[in-house]
Amino acid sequence: MRRRSLWVGLALLGASSLSAALAFGPLVRAKAAEQAARRSATVDIGSVRPGLGRVWLRDVEVRIPDVPAVEVRLEAVEVRVTASLGVREARAHGGVVRVHGSADELREQVARWREKQPVGGRGGSTGYFVDGLSLEWQGVQPQHAWGVSYSRSGETEELAADLARVTLAGVELEVHGGRVLLGRREGRRVIERVSTESVSAVTALDDRRAATSEPAPPSERWDSAKLIDAERGPRLRRALSRAATVVADVLPEGSELDLGGLRARVLRGTETLNVGPARLRLQRSPTQLEVSLLPAPDAEHALKVALAVPLGEGSVTASVEGGPVSLAALGIREGDFGLIEVAKASVEARAKATLSADGKELGLSGTGKLSGLSAQKKWLAPQPVRGLGVALRGRAAVWLDGTKLRIDDGELELGKVRAELEGELEQSKDHKKIWLQGGIPLASCQSMLDATPEGLLPLLAGTRLSGTFALTGKLDVDTRALDKMVTKWSSANECRITGAPAEIAPSRFARSWTREVLDVDGRPVQTQSGPGTLGWVPKASISKHMDTAVLICEDGAFFRHRGFDEEAIRNSIRENVKAGRFVRGASTISMQLAKNLYLSREKTLSRKLQEAVLTHLLEQELSKDQILELYLNVIEFGPGIYGIGPAAGHYFNSSAGQLSLGQSLYLASILPNPKRQYFGPDGAVSPGWSNYLRKLMRIAAKIHRVSESELEEALGEQVWFKRSSSPRIEGAAVEPEGPVPAGPPSESEHQEY
Repeated sequence: MRRRSLWVGLALLGASSLSAALAFGPLVRAKAAEQAARRSATVDIGSVRPGLGRVWLRDVEVRIPDVPAVEVRLEAVEVRVTASLGVREARAHGGVVRVHGSADELREQVARWREKQPVGGRGGSTGYFVDGLSLEWQGVQPQHAWGVSYSRSGETEELAADLARVTLAGVELEVHGGRVLLGRREGRRVIERVSTESVSAVTALDDRRAATSEPAPPSERWDSAKLIDAERGPRLRRALSRAATVVADVLPEGSELDLGGLRARVLRGTETLNVGPARLRLQRSPTQLEVSLLPAPDAEHALKVALAVPLGEGSVTASVEGGPVSLAALGIREGDFGLIEVAKASVEARAKATLSADGKELGLSGTGKLSGLSAQKKWLAPQPVRGLGVALRGRAAVWLDGTKLRIDDGELELGKVRAELEGELEQSKDHKKIWLQGGIPLASCQSMLDATPEGLLPLLAGTRLSGTFALTGKLDVDTRALDKMVTKWSSANECRITGAPAEIAPSRFARSWTREVLDVDGRPVQTQSGPGTLGWVPKASISKHMDTAVLICEDGAFFRHRGFDEEAIRNSIRENVKAGRFVRGASTISMQLAKNLYLSREKTLSRKLQEAVLTHLLEQELSKDQILELYLNVIEFGPGIYGIGPAAGHYFNSSAGQLSLGQSLYLASILPNPKRQYFGPDGAVSPGWSNYLRKLMRIAAKIHRVSESELEEALGEQVWFKRSSSPRIEGAAVEPEGPVPAGPPSESEHQEY
């Protein structure tokens, strides 16, 4: 009987335990649903398992109907409970939070959800902890975080992540070991402290042409309408004010934001610039927010960057101070933006920028110095340039709407050479106005040459100069009145080359020499030039009309200038300013000769600087007739055709001495683009180009290079390809003169031969 009672008791206990177990899951789910409903949320639990003083929930899904952009899936939730299943502490382990949509959409949804939450509904005794969570935000730009953890105990909260990758305002951020400590003050959540182990920031400059080397189309060059934006400055000022206000709301006085290991990487096309590590510190005073970018603790003489934003009205100030510090210590790596030997280069600065209270004007002042800079850039020189040193000092103001730039006092020092500049640049959507004046105070010519870094003037290494040089100039132009443009300069150029390397001495061209040219297929080949070589024609054996032709087409002031035509430079400035881009140069015969004798074809700053000195050398050492003889014998007249002798034979089956005025003018007229020809299918020069040549003939008569009888003879000439004598054109001599074009026409009947 007692044994039967025992079995009955065990059966009843088992039944009651089974009943409790069967009821436990629904009870927990009901409790969880009740707690979620208080927060206007729903919860779906995959499985429930009891433990000692706790409940384990698996595969938990949380949704907030008012915030459909957010999905929360938790792998496991450990809930520590009281005897009545009250929650003492909740710990979530693993899972993912998925966010969809933009930040604005999320912000609106959260705002609606918060409006429904009960006031004071937040419990202060329950602890909440999360670890091993992943965040995926599939918005306009994907954002991710791994190893996210969250803990709340009483009024203190901490949010952390092992790794977070986010994109803000075009900047890609990678944060390692980020931690945010939150607290409560006067009923508001505030940030007590923010810290990171390291932060990497990557931003790409929007410049597709930097990677493709594609030139900007004319419509994008100096387009005032695209540059001007009246709200740019005020928009920036408002953004700074909003950011400062938001931070001040959550960062009370005494709080700390300290981001360690901050690194930045700037991308431009295929180039990269690295900076860091540094520390970003943010402090709040009663009146302003102060942001400081500090060097690593062990850095010496480092740069400090500071920004101060008022919490109300007032100007925003930024400053940079410190140095000298090497570029390597700043985190710049070998090869960044073409920089090399970065450990040998240093920078120092003492500068300040002030943004006006209305955000319209940015004032700049201070000094800066860069020493020992070395770089390898294609636009600079074909080989590395080393040892550049430059110092800047000045005061300036920029109107952020893009309408004005004022330089009150600018000074640049390159070695022992100093340049001064002041002026204003103004523009509206339909005009530009430029006023600049300055110059180079008296300086030794040799010191100017010595100030250039190694590798920038390789051909001039060892050159010695005597004398002094000074320059003053002024530019005053308004595109609404280009006829009143003022371009004045005065130079005291007493420079004389007293010693030059044998490789560039003009005396070497009195005998044969070897030079590199391009053949008919554009391949580089070596050829012999100079007196006595095949195809060389002495000056006395060249038709006098060829001199006339190149003077008219290439350099009308050749016999008056010393290598540089100031009037042509003024006209070039006028035309380029009018067009808003480079459309016209001011190259003289002497400058073209310097390029052909000494320099390669790449377009670099190195080539332009060497061209200027080498032009001066040619003018100093050679007579004008010697320069013309060299020029006519080395200039390119077509693919693989160099020199007047081969050109006369190729085009007209003639010698250089037998060229007529029309033939000479044709050869000179194609020099700007010798690959372009203007012969028709029958071999005759096209009608449009023939008219152009006849107008050039009249110019020759006006400047007294040909007589009236020679002009009449030439006007009746028809120039033909491969014919040494040109047939007559009846009535051509009495053709109306008409206006003389500034350059060759671009008529549709022109054909390439």
